[in-house]
Amino acid sequence: PKQVLLMETVDVFVEEFYKSVEAEFSEVLREDTSFPFSHFINLPLRLEEVMRETAMTFILDRLDIDLGDEEEVPNVVVFVISGGALTSHADQVLDGLRELLKANIGDATLENWEETISRLVTEEKRMLHQETMHDLTDALRGDSPDYFTLWESRN
Repeated sequence: PKQVLLMETVDVFVEEFYKSVEAEFSEVLREDTSFPFSHFINLPLRLEEVMRETAMTFILDRLDIDLGDEEEVPNVVVFVISGGALTSHADQVLDGLRELLKANIGDATLENWEETISRLVTEEKRMLHQETMHDLTDALRGDSPDYFTLWESRN
């Protein structure tokens, strides 16, 4: 049966995850290449690939999926919704996800999902607001290098 599961990031991003990413990225960084400059320019994309592959491996592991049995490996979709998408387009994002999932899961699961995702969106908005207020407070105190006034000297 198809289902929607909520997984906490603290269950995936554990010390073992970081060590795995470091080891994989170290190999990518040191790859022998005829075009080292191009290789270095592409490192951000390669790091993203390493992060995505490692995260998916850890997610499947946390779900007790046997990676050796290809028939047992389910389709897994990870939604990451944050920042501006939540503050200005949250309803549109939720509507889009609802339509996407409606065709693939049952009504009961969809209802459960909607409650969970709505709660998470509300929490994320609250945290984003707190972070913005914290950044603004730092800026007003002069503690932030990201904000400055035209009449202030940073010397």
